[in-house]
Amino acid sequence: MRWTGGVELDPHVLHVAIRWVHVAAMATAFGGAITVLALSTRPGADSAGAVIAVAVRYEWLFWAAAGVLAMTGIGNLAAFGAALLGPATNWGATLLLKLGSVLALVVLSLPRTLAVARISASTVGTAPGSVTTLRNLYGATSGAFAVILALAVWLAHG
Repeated sequence: MRWTGGVELDPHVLHVAIRWVHVAAMATAFGGAITVLALSTRPGADSAGAVIAVAVRYEWLFWAAAGVLAMTGIGNLAAFGAALLGPATNWGATLLLKLGSVLALVVLSLPRTLAVARISASTVGTAPGSVTTLRNLYGATSGAFAVILALAVWLAHG
């Protein structure tokens, strides 16, 4: 593979870079969800505004990370191509389960994003009930990410 300027680029280096970007996007999305969850468990109504502000920022990061994860995930699948095991194998079935879990997380994240937007726009957004709602939403998001991460680790080492 040639890079501009006549420099030759090893395709393995590109594949490793794509995997690292994939892992960094996952860490951003998962870590952000855990951060909002942790902030929402702190006692005190004074912190409700801060939790909502962080949740709003996280939603932007989440959707950017989701796009990066989709692109790099497709890149990872393309890099391995025909060497991937089929769905009839344990590895292939786990890959399908992971992909289905990712799809479910993305689809179910839209209502979370809309709820955060509604809470941040409301005049009662700093009410303790809003923080409880955010805690539940980000607890579910963190749990889904944990399952997807466990599946990814199993795939990498299985």
